[in-house]
Amino acid sequence: MSTAASPAASVKPVRGATATLVLLFVLYVLNYMDRNVMGAVADQMKADLSLSDTELGLLQTLFLVCVAIFALPASFLVDRWSRRKAIVAMAVVWSAATAGTGLAAGFTLLLVARTVVGVGEAGYSPAGTAILSTAYPPDRRAKVLGLFFMAMPIGAALGTVLGGVLAGRSGSWTTPFLVFGAAGVLVGLAVLLLPDYPAPRTAQPVAFGSAIATLVRIPTLRWTYLAFGMNAFISSATLAWLAPYLGRVHGLDVAAAAKKAGLVFALALVGSPLGGYLGDRWARSHPSGRYFSCVTTSALSAVFLFAGIALGASPLGFGCLLLSGLFIVAYLPPAGAATQDVTPPGLAATAWGIAVLSGFLLGGAYSPVVVGKISDVLGSLSVALMVVPVAGILAAALFALAARTYEADRTRAAALRAAIPSSSAPPA
Repeated sequence: MSTAASPAASVKPVRGATATLVLLFVLYVLNYMDRNVMGAVADQMKADLSLSDTELGLLQTLFLVCVAIFALPASFLVDRWSRRKAIVAMAVVWSAATAGTGLAAGFTLLLVARTVVGVGEAGYSPAGTAILSTAYPPDRRAKVLGLFFMAMPIGAALGTVLGGVLAGRSGSWTTPFLVFGAAGVLVGLAVLLLPDYPAPRTAQPVAFGSAIATLVRIPTLRWTYLAFGMNAFISSATLAWLAPYLGRVHGLDVAAAAKKAGLVFALALVGSPLGGYLGDRWARSHPSGRYFSCVTTSALSAVFLFAGIALGASPLGFGCLLLSGLFIVAYLPPAGAATQDVTPPGLAATAWGIAVLSGFLLGGAYSPVVVGKISDVLGSLSVALMVVPVAGILAAALFALAARTYEADRTRAAALRAAIPSSSAPPA
């Protein structure tokens, strides 16, 4: 195996990498606060605007569908335009629409606002992943992405907890949307102060269709994208319905349910870097070690979620929910690093954009409304949520298939990068 092909090959981070990681992390926290605050105030919105569970689930589903639809074109644009300017534009759009959600007076206006939030947020994860994969060397990639992806559980927890607290103290579900939206605009504009990290350029620019075809022909990416869909089914359903579940089944008020749900999401603070650490550590002893981490954490998250719902309103049941939260996003850092490892030069954001599209389109986009519909039909949110963990077991199996082709695909991608002149090829 060549040094160029190995994840252990060491290169120093580029100038400004730490500041970039910090600011992109903060913006990602706000991103997830905006998308998860609805779970904290769902029952208040339901009562105030006379919404059904199906309509609440549809609001979340439409948002996720928009993320899925626009993730790929936005990611391709990021690989062709200024990554920094793209992030600023996206942050301003989604944050303004978040504030607009708080001003909506009915279901139709809520749909419009959440649609725009989804459009704005669609390209952020691919853009951030591509920038950090360029700013940091391959041997630190999973750890850095583990820190970056910690923003998701932090944002989910803060969005849920602060959303519930702000709504409870102000007496209005609209308050957190207005506060979070204003904060996002300010932090988004601050990204203009960062250096830009352009994608490496190949001799012949790759057309959009050719880029997609190139990426989906890579076996490791195909299995990984399918696994993302299954894991996104779990995470989207949990983020949308955990607080309402705790309120209804555990008998908690809005603020208390939001705090306990936030605690579950906060456990992913440990899970995200743990997944990255295990992936990098196991990669030193086995070429596909990063995928071993993906398989293990996906399966554990599903098992503990099922146990937590099955055990109901008991301390042991909530303990299992906490353990599920610990592992729910632990697959992302090693999987994210692995996708960048096997991606040809100049397509880093696009590769992650397909991952986002696959995640939402193959699972995450429809799981909230599926759970809501089952709940409406059967009259039991608990039964509806017990369907969800099946997807996690499927994700573990798909990651195991990706592990079988990873080493060969990574070696081919490294050879392509090595063929690009050093002046046009940053370490992405």
